Amino acid sequence: MSTGASPRPDAADVFDHLRAEDGEHVGYMEMTADGGFVPYDLLWQRRGEPMDLDEAEAVLDGIGLRLLAEDWLLQEEAGWTRVRIREIDRDRVIVGRTTENMSGHVAKAIDLVGGIDVELPTDRLRPAGAAR
Repeated sequence: MSTGASPRPDAADVFDHLRAEDGEHVGYMEMTADGGFVPYDLLWQRRGEPMDLDEAEAVLDGIGLRLLAEDWLLQEEAGWTRVRIREIDRDRVIVGRTTENMSGHVAKAIDLVGGIDVELPTDRLRPAGAAR
């Protein structure tokens, strides 16, 4: 299945962004020819137009690692499946399907056995809140 995702920027123009307060890797910065910086989150989703470095850092610091704790929808052949991110690196993300307890209280668990490996960047993942 083709992802149709936007291609990554040229690796020579990109560097990792580490949050100043704790050194946590929270995204990537693309340097543009005109001296601007384009922020990308850990899923390689572009998070704005070219801006100055301080603004781009603030964008990524604001997102932080929050996306790792959110529910996502993964496009599969049968449709959209609710997942959580289990692991992420520069080239891929591994997600696990979530199971929900329907007894009135929602308890989420992640399938730790059946991980799904998705190459990055991808348009097969979207925030679960955007699905409605």
